[in-house]
Amino acid sequence: MGGGYTNSQTWEIIFQAWWESLEVSWNNTSFIFLASVALSMALVVASWMTWSSGDDLDLGHEDESERTKLQDVQEVNSDQESEHEEPDEGKEEKSVEEVYGLNHQLTGEVKKVERRALERTVESQMTDEQRQAEREAQTEQLAAIFKMMQDQEDKFGQTTIDDIKDQMKLYCG
Repeated sequence: MGGGYTNSQTWEIIFQAWWESLEVSWNNTSFIFLASVALSMALVVASWMTWSSGDDLDLGHEDESERTKLQDVQEVNSDQESEHEEPDEGKEEKSVEEVYGLNHQLTGEVKKVERRALERTVESQMTDEQRQAEREAQTEQLAAIFKMMQDQEDKFGQTTIDDIKDQMKLYCG
């Protein structure tokens, strides 16, 4: 027979190569990297455990009307879900698109309510001078965006300041 490696010798060479590669990687891994990976994994597990436990977290909704809006959205979604239910045992499962649509709608509404509550909380803690400075900063930013869009009209087309304000209302409520 030829002078090749036997099967056990081949596995031994593969194992030695793998082990050397692992040692090089380990020796070049910093403590900071390992700590950040461990912390990230711990946060993912903690988030998953909190989410899966179904705990109703208080998201800082100090305004009762915000809580009412959130409950109304949840009721509407549960009503929509019950309307789609069929009475017989052999009913079809909801399509992925329906479930995704309901989830997407609820997620969007929750984010809006959270953002509004946070804005109100921050605004209530601001002084009049801080509110004025915030309005001035928004005006300056809007002017800078408008100037940039005018300078690059070939890219953005003709735009008015009102167009930009209307677009911002979609994001800023």
